[in-house]
Amino acid sequence: MRLLIVDDDIPTVEAIRRSIDWNTFAIDTVEVAYSVAQAKRILQNGQTDIVISDIEMPQGSGLDLLKWVRANGIVAEFLLLTCHERFDYAASALKLDAAEYLTKPFNAKIMALSLQKTVSRIHEKRRLQEGSRYGEWRSQNLHREEINFWLSLYNSSAPRDREQIRREIEARGLPIDADARYRMVVTRIAEYESQAEELGQSLLHYILENAHARNLFGREENARSIRRVSPNGLWYFTAVENRPETELRERCAEVIAACNEAAHVKATCCIGGEAAIEALPDRTTTLQRLVESNVVFYSQVFTESEAVTAGEETQVLEVEKLKDMLIRCDKVSLLNALKEALANRTAMKTLSERTLYLMQQEMLQVVYAHLAEAGVQATRLFADDNSVRLAEQACRSAVDMIRWANYLLERTFACDEELRKAGTLVERINAYIQKHFQEEIGRNEIAAEFHLAPEYLAKLYKKKTDQSLKDAIRIYRIEQAKRMLRDPNARVSDVAGSIGFDNFSYFSTVFKKEVGATPQEYQHDPDRERPVE
Repeated sequence: MRLLIVDDDIPTVEAIRRSIDWNTFAIDTVEVAYSVAQAKRILQNGQTDIVISDIEMPQGSGLDLLKWVRANGIVAEFLLLTCHERFDYAASALKLDAAEYLTKPFNAKIMALSLQKTVSRIHEKRRLQEGSRYGEWRSQNLHREEINFWLSLYNSSAPRDREQIRREIEARGLPIDADARYRMVVTRIAEYESQAEELGQSLLHYILENAHARNLFGREENARSIRRVSPNGLWYFTAVENRPETELRERCAEVIAACNEAAHVKATCCIGGEAAIEALPDRTTTLQRLVESNVVFYSQVFTESEAVTAGEETQVLEVEKLKDMLIRCDKVSLLNALKEALANRTAMKTLSERTLYLMQQEMLQVVYAHLAEAGVQATRLFADDNSVRLAEQACRSAVDMIRWANYLLERTFACDEELRKAGTLVERINAYIQKHFQEEIGRNEIAAEFHLAPEYLAKLYKKKTDQSLKDAIRIYRIEQAKRMLRDPNARVSDVAGSIGFDNFSYFSTVFKKEVGATPQEYQHDPDRERPVE
């Protein structure tokens, strides 16, 4: 096979050439073009099987090259590279039948997987070309026809009877038994965004669909795993015919393992009971709700008969008791109360996303109210990356809820302890002033550092030191200025700037008011300092 790399970035070209074992893919010739014009000349001079092209180039884009190739009837598979995963790029690439759409920076592992897929695609096309014209058309389009059939079945807003479905199957020429009994398998990938960003959407979908095909059907691809993307996860709906529940459970466990191993994502599978083909649209909705409401089975296989439909709850924790425990700083009892509530619902198999969400909101209500009484701005206290990440994952499982609650209480009690040691807090505020006196700082900046309301911080500091924060900052700056002015070679303007005064005149006014002498007078005679009346 012959392959062409098109990219104006020489380091990227060399990285691709060096990092791939081309013999693995039976690629014996690798050529390079550094512009679209150069690539066109090479493509016109003999058969090129695969093109790896950057999209964004100064003298013509990779999409322009792909359009030109298609318009001129040149047969070549395209792998497009870009620094930005833009929807319009991806849509154009798909429309022009690009084999892969990959994001930079270049990743050898991902490139190898994409090449493997592309080479397989080439071999399949060549195999199809050896058949008859009808056989070629049928082989190329049957898979897509079946996908379209299942999509239309699952997404149909109007119910269809079996005879309607049978006629549609016959009209499409599909190898589907309208009279068979089916089990619907619903798979949810709850946390997939990070992997989609790392691998790219198309490659991640390919890996996950391949995991379903290999383990549920024993082949490289299938037309029955229909993908849906929703705010609460990536979903796959798969109709499997004539398969006992026990066997299907084993195969679903293999799907979960394959998703974790190949894409590092957590999958949950729910197996429905036997149903006729016309009942499958309703089954998709029912089973999806069961996955959402049975968090106890997170990252596991469970059946419809094992699932429990959770009722609507408005409160799941004893909030008043939690408040008393928080006042007493009884972290152990707080966590035990949460664990007990989780254990009860786990035992009854009624632990749902809604239950976890209510628990989280009730915990936040108790903690935020407690901190507000002490003047602490809780939204600032829990704005760090770890707090945000744990909060987002809390409704995923009981373990995640405990992990988040433990972190929440640790930070709350640490804040309580700091407030009880007001002297220590004053010392830390003074240390902050000493470290940042050259910057524009005031009570807002200091309050943000210690996660306190500015008004509360100012009152607390005044109460403990009999001095306002504003005065404390000014006095410390002037003391530093006096220290620097004892050097007879120091420039007064430089001193002013180094302690946070941009305006020289204002600095002189403040200095004289505080010291009783101008900066120049003090520099010439430090003994002239006199108490200010």
